[in-house]
Amino acid sequence: MASYVYTGNLVSQQSANIATDKIRISTTGVGIHAVTGYPRVAGTGTATAATNSATVTGVGTAFNTQLSVGGWIGNTTGTTVGIISSIANATSLTLTANAGVALSNVAYTFNNAGVPYAIATQQSSIYSANDSYNTVYCGQGNVVAFLTTGGGAGSEFSITELGAPHANTGTQ
Repeated sequence: MASYVYTGNLVSQQSANIATDKIRISTTGVGIHAVTGYPRVAGTGTATAATNSATVTGVGTAFNTQLSVGGWIGNTTGTTVGIISSIANATSLTLTANAGVALSNVAYTFNNAGVPYAIATQQSSIYSANDSYNTVYCGQGNVVAFLTTGGGAGSEFSITELGAPHANTGTQ
């Protein structure tokens, strides 16, 4: 479990790569506006998926070497296609449920760390000064983008990883 200290300077910044699914944000004299999400890595080739099927097929893909069971797959805008249940070969995989969004021989993104269902989309929050927030869901392998609020610069705050890191963060 690592802890990082940052100094707000009225310019949008980004945290270090987070190794756990949940973090604590502790502020001092000035609050921050923070956005958490999840990283997406561009996959090789193109993929096709239908919302009435759990099968994803690829052309020129490397599913069996790039992706992992339990990993997340989505379109290029970050919309979730699904969580990977099994990988048959380089061009075929099965999701845990039918695809959440259709792909039609297009580029795709992935995160082998998976995405906690609680944060399938980005969450944006204002964290008040002189407080501590112990259950901020961030998603392992992610970063936190932040900006100080209230016009203050030079105020420190910390981001502390909570829980044990996963073996594979899914980032490169």
